[in-house]
Amino acid sequence: MFCSALLLWLASAPNAAGDKPLPDPSELKQRAMASMKKSESDLENYSCAVHEHEYDLNADGSVKRERATVEDRFYINGMEIDHVLARDGKDLSPGDARREQEHVDKEVKKYSDLKNVEKQEREDEKQVDLFLRALRYSNGRRESREGRSVVVYDLSGDPSFHPRKIEERFASALTGRIWLDEESGTPEELRVQTTRDVKIGGGLLANLHKGFQLHVVQQRQPDGVWLTKSVEGSGDAKAALFLHPRFRFREDLEKCHLFSVTTQQKVEAPKQ
Repeated sequence: MFCSALLLWLASAPNAAGDKPLPDPSELKQRAMASMKKSESDLENYSCAVHEHEYDLNADGSVKRERATVEDRFYINGMEIDHVLARDGKDLSPGDARREQEHVDKEVKKYSDLKNVEKQEREDEKQVDLFLRALRYSNGRRESREGRSVVVYDLSGDPSFHPRKIEERFASALTGRIWLDEESGTPEELRVQTTRDVKIGGGLLANLHKGFQLHVVQQRQPDGVWLTKSVEGSGDAKAALFLHPRFRFREDLEKCHLFSVTTQQKVEAPKQ
């Protein structure tokens, strides 16, 4: 859910000068939220295969340990649910498969209740408003991607903002760039990195070191639904006072199946 909230609050970008005025920030935010609400029912037509890879790295950047997961991703009332099918190239054992199915059943039951969906949406919007104050948007301009107008901003922490919560500290430490689909207000791509350490528990519990990188890409489907195509990141962190792991991770949506009452259509993932 964190990535969804991160992308949503970044969608509320401020205006910038240009030949044609860029959309008002509140307008972009409303477009993004309306687009998400409109997509909720359509998302339930999608089932996607997701491949996740996590790497623990040595000091020289070589891979010390790799973990791979294959999941089936589907949606209930717009909420994302991941069903783990395999780990490290092997199907789950009968016991693990049973426990995973029980977990998925609980998630389906939870988000079948609209009260829980509305509660999660309120939490996401609260993070939107919370984080938006931490960033400055500059150099606003337009680009064209596949015939669609995209609004681009450079991102940096607002020096006048004084963060308190971990989410605020993370946001204020970011610098990078965001691409927003102008029609829907949806973040199409995000590239950011931290400019300083982000401490959790005063640095006693964990410390995400300067230079953490995050890259998120979303893709618009033919029916207007936006799906997260890939998420990747890398960095260096201290955890539990002693460990100093370097890590890299990547999540790819490999393929989706679009279901309807009368048809089943295979939707291929876009080329890199």
